[in-house]
Amino acid sequence: MRRNAKSQVEESPKMVVGLDIGTTKIMMVMGYLREDGKVEVCGYGKAPSIGVEFGRVVNVQDTIDGILAAKEMLQQQMDEPISEVYVGVAGRHVKSMSCINSIIRSNGLEELVSKEEIDGMTKQMQQYSVSGCDVIAVIPQNYEVDGHATLRPVGMFGQKVVGYYQLITGDQNEVRKINFSAKGADLSIKSLMLEPVASAFACLTEEEKKQGVALVDIGGGTTDLIIFDSGVPLYIKVIPIGGQIVTRDIQALGLSYEQAETLKIKHGTCFVNNADKNNFITIPDSTGYGNSVRINEYTLAQVINARVARDILEPVKKEIEASGYASKVNRIVLTGGGSMMRDIQNLSEYIIQRKTRIGLPVCGLNNSGDSLLKEPICSTALGLLKVGCITEATPYVQAKRSNDSINRPKPKQKEPSTNDSEGKWYDGIKDWLDDVLHTGQTIE
Repeated sequence: MRRNAKSQVEESPKMVVGLDIGTTKIMMVMGYLREDGKVEVCGYGKAPSIGVEFGRVVNVQDTIDGILAAKEMLQQQMDEPISEVYVGVAGRHVKSMSCINSIIRSNGLEELVSKEEIDGMTKQMQQYSVSGCDVIAVIPQNYEVDGHATLRPVGMFGQKVVGYYQLITGDQNEVRKINFSAKGADLSIKSLMLEPVASAFACLTEEEKKQGVALVDIGGGTTDLIIFDSGVPLYIKVIPIGGQIVTRDIQALGLSYEQAETLKIKHGTCFVNNADKNNFITIPDSTGYGNSVRINEYTLAQVINARVARDILEPVKKEIEASGYASKVNRIVLTGGGSMMRDIQNLSEYIIQRKTRIGLPVCGLNNSGDSLLKEPICSTALGLLKVGCITEATPYVQAKRSNDSINRPKPKQKEPSTNDSEGKWYDGIKDWLDDVLHTGQTIE
């Protein structure tokens, strides 16, 4: 899809780019926020990721080469320059810790708690010093105003306000390597954002976030957990195992990595009882010597089930229980490349004992082009794009909608809708972004 940038500079919103530097792939997507509030996805570039292991950049030059390959693929589709990107951060180096901040208000019984005061408390936490680490995100969890617990302190009377936060940090060297990799590909990082937060933007409905949900993003090297309730993120955890370890186990049956990955997706199942003991899958020899490999479907299922149950879903269940928010989790949403394994939804319901669905990146996104953009493997990249579009283009959309409403007859009153297609999904999200975006980067 090509757009004449020169002729539309004055009347078109700014194009935004999201960059996902994953363990198995590097993906770059471009789009903009339409007047109806949906993100129009205009193009993407994708390349293998060979410089990243378990979410950490190991070989910077290989990572730069991967980013350049994805950038070139995207550039062939678009006339737009690509210079700034919203980048995801994840990996085993990401840690979380609980922190408390409080203020004493001298006028607490005369003036209401203001948004500026609460924002100031969050900004203080963003300056928190952790040896050898950068603060990636500050997640406000709840507050107390004169001992009264609340999620929304703004508008209350009170002298002492206490805020409880989850501080997400990343190793300074790892963050530096991400910055260096982007710079090596002639890209400036507009903002760093925690990957599960980005994926949540693409996969979760506003209603799910209000009612209580746990998003489980199963990537190649890590599995990221984020819990929402009352519309806000309450808990984030990175589990240092992802779908790639399942592929490695299958590879041990005598296959190449590519063959094992294909076998996992096309013929594998997470439920052993759903496999046919009498079915043998023949894998042609990739070396050209004619020595094909025969894999029993039941054996394949046993390998997949063991890893997924023991090393991915069981740890997720334990983290939910240890979070203190288990009672608020009414649903599990699985996304990421690992969620594409057959019957993982059913296995999740069996192990975690919560209703489960597969999270496709379709919330507030118009992915009418390539079918790949509707797959869970694209959730983080598309979530980063959506974050960037909200951050940069919301004023444009709000102004357009405000101007349009002047000449438009008022519609009949109706019940509020949580449907993203209504163009309402971004109302209030800017406040959330102010908390969870990396404050070390400039947001215009």
